[in-house]
Amino acid sequence: MPLSITDNKHFIHFLSIMDAKYTALSRRTITSRLDTVVSEIQSKLISEMATVENLSVTVDIWSDRRMRGYLGVTAHWMNTAADAITLKSHLLACNRFKGSHTGERICEAFEQICDQYKIKQKIDHIICDNAANMKKAFTTCFPSSAEADEDDDDCLDDEELWNALPVDEEERLNETLTSKSQHRLQCFAHTLQLVVGDGLKETRAVSSALAKASRISSLLHTSTSFKEEFEKEFGQRGVPASVVTRWNSTFRQLKSLLSCDYQTLCKVLDVRGHRETIFTLREWAQIKELVSILKPFADATDLTQGEKVVTISAVIPCVLSLNNHLENQKEGTQYLVNLIHSLQRSLKRRFKGIFVNVKMSQPETNEGILPFSDPVYVKAAVLDPAFGVMWIEHDVLVDDKLKEQLTVEVKNLILQEAEHTNMEQTGHGDEEEQIKGDETGLFLYHKKQKKSTNFSPAAQLNHYLDNCDGQNCLLFWGMNKEKMPSLFQIAMRVLAVPASSAPVERVFSHGGIIMRPHRSQLSAIVLANLIFCKCNTF
Repeated sequence: MPLSITDNKHFIHFLSIMDAKYTALSRRTITSRLDTVVSEIQSKLISEMATVENLSVTVDIWSDRRMRGYLGVTAHWMNTAADAITLKSHLLACNRFKGSHTGERICEAFEQICDQYKIKQKIDHIICDNAANMKKAFTTCFPSSAEADEDDDDCLDDEELWNALPVDEEERLNETLTSKSQHRLQCFAHTLQLVVGDGLKETRAVSSALAKASRISSLLHTSTSFKEEFEKEFGQRGVPASVVTRWNSTFRQLKSLLSCDYQTLCKVLDVRGHRETIFTLREWAQIKELVSILKPFADATDLTQGEKVVTISAVIPCVLSLNNHLENQKEGTQYLVNLIHSLQRSLKRRFKGIFVNVKMSQPETNEGILPFSDPVYVKAAVLDPAFGVMWIEHDVLVDDKLKEQLTVEVKNLILQEAEHTNMEQTGHGDEEEQIKGDETGLFLYHKKQKKSTNFSPAAQLNHYLDNCDGQNCLLFWGMNKEKMPSLFQIAMRVLAVPASSAPVERVFSHGGIIMRPHRSQLSAIVLANLIFCKCNTF
């Protein structure tokens, strides 16, 4: 209900009957106390993040029912202080964002939030969608030392920055922008949606079946007689509507239809006078093929959009498993072979960095930094005991010699990171200095000796790979942080990175629920404060 209900005389009378001693707060008091609550939460967050060494953030922009823009930022890190390791996720801001959504203005607003929480130097990765203005924003925020001089004619106020780019322009922009920013990672779920969108352009063969599915969904929402007949045969179930911009809504719609018996569905459509909507056997078979092809894509999307669980470790296994799935689907598919080829081409193009890293593809000359080529994806996959290096054997489609070479390279990547971490913490590598002298203390000799190999990073890695076998990631590292200290430090840093920008998008979902139509007069500040309080619980 609107906050102003507390000023309604009938509501006040109702409360007096419930409890005569209770005095209702006015709307003005509630909104003023919201500011205090927000300040208290922000202070707690600043205090908690002061002890955090590394964290990652997700960033996105949302518009409410009154088309007011908001910039949302969430922070993610591992809490290793408690007995059990937990993945922390908090909303830092959902602030009103006025004016044009250019990369420079997004960068400026984001840096203000970072300065408020004193976290800019702690950020490892920024996860956002593939919108051109987001790419521009975090190239501006975190330029690399090798960045060339910017073109003075570059127009940051270009209205087209907010629009999705054509594929060829997006690839060119990736080459020039991604190479300048080591911090930004693309949202896995959004990129996977683009892959499926590319594939669905090749579904003209099933356009008739898709149209009929949408028609049935529409009838269930508009025709009471059809709905009654449908529920008489199939019970209290529905067929969700499809949304053009969300391919998984089409998938859910078709999956729901397939749960109905074909003959019975045809009978219901015939009885209610909708014979033109009856599926032919060919169309029904096409729907089955489409659902079978897209199901792993839907599973991968769901798997990598969690907030309190590790998600980034699943990126490489998911991409390689999807490629393997498409290879296997080619043999038994009768109607949608073109869809499979289109999906596979898009998958290999949009995730090319992964395929190059696992030696299933070769980079082209002067191609620049490839999408999803960041080493964090490899490190996370290896250091999640659910995967280890098992994905190399099962889903990397190369010969055994290349698999062995890849396994060695992956291990070396982890060991190099472990050595670097040890150097930062102790100031020296795998050698320690021992001082020996005589009884008088006159003669002191310094000798560098190797540390015990029982606890060396290499020994830890071998022990880890021998013992990882599908265990829960956080529980495993909670039990083994003392046994594998070098690997533990790396694991806590890379496994805290979200695979997608789903956490900040979930914040916006809360905002949509809070600002229902009868709350459309909520001020932007009150709405932002309500969202902030709703999404931050301690």
